Amino acid sequence: MTPPTMREALRTQGLKLTQARNAVLQVLGTASQHLRVTEVHRRARRIVPRIGLASVYRTMELLARLKLVRPVHMEHRHRHYARIDKVHGHHLVCDGCGLVVEFSDCRVGGLARSLAKRTRFLIDDHSIELYGRCPKCRGSSRTAHSTLARRPGGHSTA
Repeated sequence: MTPPTMREALRTQGLKLTQARNAVLQVLGTASQHLRVTEVHRRARRIVPRIGLASVYRTMELLARLKLVRPVHMEHRHRHYARIDKVHGHHLVCDGCGLVVEFSDCRVGGLARSLAKRTRFLIDDHSIELYGRCPKCRGSSRTAHSTLARRPGGHSTA
């Protein structure tokens, strides 16, 4: 979703386009990767030097509630956000370096329909996060630590 579309979504909700919100939208509009809030803040300060980190957090949370951005994963306590450009996105997350690779090959639709029918649950959306090690980290000894603490819910597929 482009920043003008995001701006329009804010206006449609009756929300003001403050200087801080506009700066965050500009940062998101030019980002080619998923960003931590601290990185959004660092980049937004180039646009609005006095923007506070709390304002950026509030703006990102607002954008997530409006489904304009999506929290991607938790790396310890650092959440990354991605613009929602498609209906849904899926991610490969490296447990070693935190690299996030987005992919769109989705074959979950049939499973979601089956689950919805069986459980009578209305499924609006889905997201897949697959955890492992990128090629660079597979060859590195610095990833020998346990990864379960980094994963939401602490689940392992091993």
